[in-house]
Amino acid sequence: MPDYDFSQVDAAIIDSQLNTARVFRDVLVRMSFRRIELFDSVKAAAGLLSAGTPDIILVDADGEDTEAFRFIRALRNEPNVPNPFACLIVTTWAPTPALLTRVTNSGGDDLLLKPVSPKQVQDRIATLIEGRKGFVVTADYTGPDRRKSPREGAQVPVLEAPNTLRLKATGQWSQAGVRMLLNEANGFVTAQKRIRASIQIAFLAEFAMPGLSRPVPDRLAVEHVGRIGGFLDDLLRRLTDEGDHAHVEAVARAVKSLAEDIHRQADKGAVSPDDAAQLQTMVRALMQATDPERPLEAMTREVTAAVTGYRTRLEQMAQAKAAAAASAALAASAAAGTPSPSGAPVAASAG
Repeated sequence: MPDYDFSQVDAAIIDSQLNTARVFRDVLVRMSFRRIELFDSVKAAAGLLSAGTPDIILVDADGEDTEAFRFIRALRNEPNVPNPFACLIVTTWAPTPALLTRVTNSGGDDLLLKPVSPKQVQDRIATLIEGRKGFVVTADYTGPDRRKSPREGAQVPVLEAPNTLRLKATGQWSQAGVRMLLNEANGFVTAQKRIRASIQIAFLAEFAMPGLSRPVPDRLAVEHVGRIGGFLDDLLRRLTDEGDHAHVEAVARAVKSLAEDIHRQADKGAVSPDDAAQLQTMVRALMQATDPERPLEAMTREVTAAVTGYRTRLEQMAQAKAAAAASAALAASAAAGTPSPSGAPVAASAG
């Protein structure tokens, strides 16, 4: 490991297994970390979200996995967290593809498998200092860039998130400088959250349009309209005191009221075509209000491309599911020696 100085670095370890937590603590002590806090549960560590966020957090995903990932998402996404960009390593005894997906989708930086050696811990910390991924911000995610390739229509900028671990370990730390970096980055995240929420809302509305026009609204379309309210609530709570957001707030509240009305109509029967058309108009107005510097046509194209890509993926999934069901039925028919769906006899295998 390069010659880093950890004498100003603060860490937190969240692990219900005290022996494992002590192993991590001893490694960090030997690396000369300034302060190392141990927590035996996510609940006990809740204060990290409101004050004194450390530079690096190690959180165990085995004991309270649901709580662990809820904590990570809160750290990354909730307003007013002092340092939502803190380096975060998830630890586990039982790595699975599903767990790796949850780490990636929650905003964790890395997954570390137990048992660990001091060198493994040191190497992961060195990687976070020298090669940490840039952050992306979407309507429901903030964290290291998880994209392997750009998605259809996506125009998501990458943020070089403040890395207080790196700044302290490499001697570039200054209280005033870091405070300015964090304020700028948090302002960027807040603005991006509003923009991405408005685009997500437009996506949900556009996807729902064909299904809402049916005499009996399509269930999937109604579900998508029902999700609009949650993104609007998040957008509204991110309207800070800085700047004039009265227009954005007014449009957002109007969209929420109309979406709720359409959802109620769908529960009872047909949806008014005029209301559906009005919803599409208003969600576009919301996009324009949250990002007035970008042409509405460009945002509309982004939404349309995302909806088209999403529909294609849903169709591919449905086709794969149907093919799997047909294959299973054919295999069952063969095993039973019954005619295949085509009517041709299926020979039983010789035993």
